[in-house]
Amino acid sequence: MAISQDLKPLVQNIDDQKYFCFTIKQSRFIAKQLESGLFQDSIIDVMKLRSFRWQLLTQKKDTIIFKLEDKVENLSLVHQNDEEQIKELNLTIKKQNRRIKRNKFERWFFGGGLLVLTGIIIAK
Repeated sequence: MAISQDLKPLVQNIDDQKYFCFTIKQSRFIAKQLESGLFQDSIIDVMKLRSFRWQLLTQKKDTIIFKLEDKVENLSLVHQNDEEQIKELNLTIKKQNRRIKRNKFERWFFGGGLLVLTGIIIAK
């Protein structure tokens, strides 16, 4: 608290104790300063509470961001695994299609050979 020079109190000694005597003007000034100090204390308390809440929100936000980053990483791994499975399944399908075509060709070839042999046998 700052007091200007014209607000210097009178010092009186009564029973070996120092007492400060203020005028009405000085008392009003001191009262105003004390009241503003009370309000500043309440403002400080409010600001401390806001700061504490802000810190909690920041921690919660950071935790959420960390969890979401982990989730994104996990989902990207799942996506990658799905793509690999799809590639493997496509390769399996291609192999099965080749086997089917080969089996059809072999059946047609053996069926044709059987017809030729049947024709030869009938011709004799």
